[in-house]
Amino acid sequence: MLSTHADDILGFIREFEISSREFLQSKGLSEYEMTSAYLDFQWKFLRTILQQHS
Repeated sequence: MLSTHADDILGFIREFEISSREFLQSKGLSEYEMTSAYLDFQWKFLRTILQQHS
């Protein structure tokens, strides 16, 4: 059961990473800008998760 949840979570994170990267590429950001923007997405994503569990 734990394995299934871990797989689901990892799958969700991979999808988040892929869709974020595709979104940033569609905006025409440079590789440097994408790195910074992606870190910003990750931070906001984690903050949202933490706020929902508080």
